[in-house]
Amino acid sequence: MKLSVDKQSKVPLYLQLRDSVKYYISTGEIHENQQLPTVNALAKELQVNFETVRKAYKELEREGLLSTKRGLGTYVGGRVVSRELSSGRPQSKSDLANSAKLAIKQLLEGGTSADEINRWVDRIRGQAALENQKRYAIFAECNTLQANEISRELCKYLQIEVRPILIKDLKGHFRKPASKDPRLLAVITTGFHLNEVRTILADHPIRTEFVITNMSPETRRKIEAFPKTSRFAFICRDPESIGLYKDTLRAELQLGSNLPCCTIGERDKVAAALKSSDVLLVTPGAYKKLRKLVSGKIPFFNVIDHVDPGSLRIVKERILGPDEKPRSTWPLSQAR
Repeated sequence: MKLSVDKQSKVPLYLQLRDSVKYYISTGEIHENQQLPTVNALAKELQVNFETVRKAYKELEREGLLSTKRGLGTYVGGRVVSRELSSGRPQSKSDLANSAKLAIKQLLEGGTSADEINRWVDRIRGQAALENQKRYAIFAECNTLQANEISRELCKYLQIEVRPILIKDLKGHFRKPASKDPRLLAVITTGFHLNEVRTILADHPIRTEFVITNMSPETRRKIEAFPKTSRFAFICRDPESIGLYKDTLRAELQLGSNLPCCTIGERDKVAAALKSSDVLLVTPGAYKKLRKLVSGKIPFFNVIDHVDPGSLRIVKERILGPDEKPRSTWPLSQAR
């Protein structure tokens, strides 16, 4: 693993470093509970200001991918489960094939005929196929748009049922006796909500996984095509998102210092943004409501419309095993 930044790139160095760490986490190169270099040590190695490293680490902490332990250092925390299932990590195809070979060998040595073993294998294969169809996962998010669209993509990618549920309903769902379902493989969420979901499921032996969401290259190209003199505004679902995304959007899109922000519930400010802005940047939580208000009057873009393919692959490997190839990548709803 070699963390690096391109000082000739227009993308801010701390964002380059943030995405580099994300990449290595998603591929497993940086593993769970691994300690990362200190801020000063990494700054010296990359020959950048220590503030660059501090901001990158802070961004990753906000997304639940890193955790800082006072006096001990910074550790990867984004792939920890709330309580690991007793079955452990899924076996590879070669491991399973060797187990099956050993079982057949033992049956033959015990006097079972080849025809009887074939009937036994056919029966088990049919039972396994039926059980596989019934396996499912839950995808939890704070807004309906992402809950539904990412669930559909996970369903295509994992080839199992994925049920969407809003995070506000998650705690109540797992209070029901019927929620203790052995067919449930995992609860999946986004990196932003990982710690929140872990807390909700702390008393349940359920695997928790996450996908990394960000802005798609296609959306970035469309936004960057607007003249630098264009007036942008940012509208989101809650005040917390303003603090999380405002500086990042300004830096990534080079929007300068002026980026008026408001929540979708602040009607006067939303109305003012519609009148005074050339382009609107919105989060998924505000997207659906804003679509009705805009109705073609002004271009607007969902700035969290892409999931990192590496994080999809990690989720698949952790809950299903490492041997199947990825089936697709996805975009969320694009600008109107």
